[in-house]
Amino acid sequence: MALSVSPFAKSLTVAATLGFLAACNDSVSSSAGADFNGGSSTNNGSGPSTTFNKSQLLVDLTDKVFVPTIQDFSVNSAAQLDATTAYCDALKTNQAIDNELLNQAKQSWQTAMSNWQQLEVMQLGPLLTNDAELRNKIYSWPVTNQCAVDQDVGFFEAGATNGSDYDITRRTATRRGMDALEYLLFSESVDHSCSNDDFAPENWNERPVLERQIARCEFAVEVANDINASAQELELAWTAEGQTDGEQGYATVLKNAETNGEFASIDEAINRVSDALFYVDKITKDAKLGAPVGLITNSCGTATCTEDIESQLSAHSLQNIRANMVAMQRIFKGGDADTDTGFDDYLVAVNAESLAVTMAADIQAMIDAIDAFEGDFETAVVNEPAKVQALYEDIKKVTDNLKSAFITFLSLQLPASSAGDAD
Repeated sequence: MALSVSPFAKSLTVAATLGFLAACNDSVSSSAGADFNGGSSTNNGSGPSTTFNKSQLLVDLTDKVFVPTIQDFSVNSAAQLDATTAYCDALKTNQAIDNELLNQAKQSWQTAMSNWQQLEVMQLGPLLTNDAELRNKIYSWPVTNQCAVDQDVGFFEAGATNGSDYDITRRTATRRGMDALEYLLFSESVDHSCSNDDFAPENWNERPVLERQIARCEFAVEVANDINASAQELELAWTAEGQTDGEQGYATVLKNAETNGEFASIDEAINRVSDALFYVDKITKDAKLGAPVGLITNSCGTATCTEDIESQLSAHSLQNIRANMVAMQRIFKGGDADTDTGFDDYLVAVNAESLAVTMAADIQAMIDAIDAFEGDFETAVVNEPAKVQALYEDIKKVTDNLKSAFITFLSLQLPASSAGDAD
């Protein structure tokens, strides 16, 4: 059966699932920054002298931001599996839903999702390999298909699909991952989501409610286990050394960008990192904020469109956006401590301290605006779109500088998808 994805989701598939933001061979150059010298730099006398080292930037980003976030996701996905298993075991034992255990499973998903949403802004190396295969099997949004998840509930229950033993690792991305688990844990209805009964598991809506609840929870455990396996795969890809002769984890590759031959230069490695930040422009700003309120063409044309809201079932949309901004903040600062080397230090080194201050303030202002947001995001999209538009304008201050002054001062390349983009 063909995927039932919206036109808007199709338009974002390349952006969100094929890793186009890090396609360094498909980019346009910026002009060189003022007083840029390619290595370390000192201030022009208007402030304290500072020394900047590009290698230290990559080391701190790797050791203080990327690897810890990946390791946290491995831990949180394991906790998510435990909580989902406990909920399902109790359901099968007691023949009734234990609401406390279900809520714990939901909370574990929310924790893991907030963690993952930081990694969405850190799509480098292993998350982009093979057309972002690993990224997509962990999280395929905006391409989702709840009917496909319903189908695999039935296939998993039967233990087979298309004449072969069921194997979730061979299933398409829309049938697995964090978005599938959200549907299985948060959907209030146990009826299928297919357009008609012919696509759904046989006689699904006529089966007893308890049978359907158990079938869904058992598949939820399978999905959670698969997510945890993918999280461990991601962690291994970054941190493991010597799995084959001469193989290095991506953390080592990135930290030794000057010497390992993976990159043409250390500047290319830094550019890969900066490319990942453009998720905040095309996806966070446009897809998550602009599209639902019709500022960006969406599945409903240009009208308000709740079906384009991310994590709608769990009402986790704003927390996803917040996590995206926290990730950007951590990359900008180089970690959580003021002593860590980040892009703000790079800007200071090329005599763009005022831009560093402005961008840091605008990123924090966006986080503060989300924290101060009152009410439910979906309700605001429908009844108070101006509140969502205000968030859009707040984040636009960040991305406007990202697409212009930031890349210009640092002599970086702009992803081709953002070239000429004035939004």
